[in-house]
Amino acid sequence: MEENLKYIYIAFSHTDTAMGKMIRFFIRNEYNHVSLSFDKELQTMYSFARYRINSPFAGGFVLECPGRFLAGNKDVNIKLCRVPVSGEEYDRIEQEIVRFTQMKDEMLYNSVNAVLSLFNRRVTVKNAYTCIEFVAFVLAMGNIRCLEDLEEELDCYQVYCGSMKRFPRENEMQDDVYFSKRRFAVVITDTLRHFYKIACRL
Repeated sequence: MEENLKYIYIAFSHTDTAMGKMIRFFIRNEYNHVSLSFDKELQTMYSFARYRINSPFAGGFVLECPGRFLAGNKDVNIKLCRVPVSGEEYDRIEQEIVRFTQMKDEMLYNSVNAVLSLFNRRVTVKNAYTCIEFVAFVLAMGNIRCLEDLEEELDCYQVYCGSMKRFPRENEMQDDVYFSKRRFAVVITDTLRHFYKIACRL
């Protein structure tokens, strides 16, 4: 029965960063990032992404909010899908997010698959995901290979397409280090350390 359904919100975003532009160039898609939320106002979103704005490879499980996308009065186009799930499935997804949060320090952004996906390839790395792999995993959608696949699967649930500025900026996540830039030498060190961790899990 429809009244017993709950909803998960999936936000596809067109991020205004050099990395976002490069990803879109290669995948030829409107959007380059995807996040999951339990909140239709997207005040807390979950995804896999880089930790620092100027360190493109080192990353992991992150919490996001509209302010992360709209810094400097920029705007970001998004497509929002409201995905219906049963109460049991909703509880399972909540438990998965709790697990990811508790294991945050163990989770890595799968930079290898981010590159290999351009060639329709992937490798299995323990506790490592791209944003697409994360959302597909949490939603138990094992047939997803790329962002376009995920969009196609969820298009029927689209409820909004337009500016991120429509959403309130109530939760700015003051402890978010995303906009704290790293020196170039530190970025190199972060990147090498990140790929070393991934190599150790292959």
